[in-house]
Amino acid sequence: MVRIAREKRHALLQQRIAENPFINDEELAEAFSVSVATIRLDRMALGIPEMRIRIKKRAQAVQTKPRAEALVGELVECTVGKTAISIMTATEDMVDEAHIVRSQFLYAQANSLARKVLDMPVVITAIANIKYKQPVTAGDKLVAMAEVIRRRDSKHYIWVKIRKNGKEVFRTKFIIESLE
Repeated sequence: MVRIAREKRHALLQQRIAENPFINDEELAEAFSVSVATIRLDRMALGIPEMRIRIKKRAQAVQTKPRAEALVGELVECTVGKTAISIMTATEDMVDEAHIVRSQFLYAQANSLARKVLDMPVVITAIANIKYKQPVTAGDKLVAMAEVIRRRDSKHYIWVKIRKNGKEVFRTKFIIESLE
């Protein structure tokens, strides 16, 4: 096994992380045939943060749209950290061959409302438990209500229920994690 000189390893390490900021220390150690501790020391010497920090910075950098534009539907009411309501009218371009609205549009409305009620710059949806309870068709007016039910550390538990004519058609429980 040929040992790579530190200066060359540093250059290659910087290049590898620039190409793939999501690569972890273990993968780097294997690629360079050194210990994880050596990779960590190399990163520190080069001022390269750990993978978690790199991902967070990357997520913040790619947020080009203002958060208000990311909402699917029209925001009617929002008490940050507690509840929010949005309205969306299903359109013809949302339906499939059977003229039923595709579930991804309901999910998008629910998820964007859950993120909006938190009003945090960098979050990820860790878990979504969804139920599509009743078909929705073009022209249906959908009212989504989000409620933050619990917080534990950086995790937020949110119920979102979507109703059509007062009847629940879709519901989900999200666990959304803050990366801040």
